[in-house]
Amino acid sequence: MNIVRGIKTICLFIIMLIGNKTFAETNKQSIELITGLDKAPFIFNDATEGVQIELIRQAFGINDVDVKFTPLPLGRNITGYQRWNVQGIITLPSDYSYPGMSVSKPYIIYQNVAVSLARNNFTIKDVADLSGKSVAAFQKAKKFLGGKFKEVVNYSLDYREVADQRKQLEMLFAWQTEVIVLDINIFKYFMRNQAQALYRKPYTLHYIFKERAYSAGFKSEQYRDMFDLAILDLKQSGDYNRLFEKYLLNSRPEK
Repeated sequence: MNIVRGIKTICLFIIMLIGNKTFAETNKQSIELITGLDKAPFIFNDATEGVQIELIRQAFGINDVDVKFTPLPLGRNITGYQRWNVQGIITLPSDYSYPGMSVSKPYIIYQNVAVSLARNNFTIKDVADLSGKSVAAFQKAKKFLGGKFKEVVNYSLDYREVADQRKQLEMLFAWQTEVIVLDINIFKYFMRNQAQALYRKPYTLHYIFKERAYSAGFKSEQYRDMFDLAILDLKQSGDYNRLFEKYLLNSRPEK
């Protein structure tokens, strides 16, 4: 009888553990945030991977909050935020303002650069130095890179905007364009695993654009404050930098 009673006690204990685990999972907080469309290494594979995706997951994971991501084109982010039951948007200009939205401190930096092949020996110290050169930029670059850039490329006889940013690298190294314009981390990410001889040519990075800091926006001050503190914690622990290294460490350096 004592053995039977002992077995029953153990079974009851296991059932209670399972029940408590299920209850905790059922009551775990979760939020839904709007992301942009794929832009590796920041966001890709339908917003399941990327620096920003993992960074935000880790930040909220510190507080045991699950995050679901909904990818939308950039122009529809605010519409989705207004109409859907979501708690925020993950990529907004750091000075962004919207009624009822609590904007976080800047947590991610985008840095656009111009890239040319070293064999051309270009001196590109300013946007104006792109004049007279064939340029392939990212899609809607004229909208995001300022009036001076737009003015210069509007007079270019060979300016293109490319949706597939991997294609930009191919165009540069195949001598189909003289300069490409894209984010430095996107460039490094696509160069990371390029083993073909085509991509072994020396190149030069031209830092002619200002860094752009981006924040996240939330419907709740509570989530905004939680996020800010968690990002600070990730930076102090070194996990923030390790996440970037995961995606970019093995990229080939410039010559």
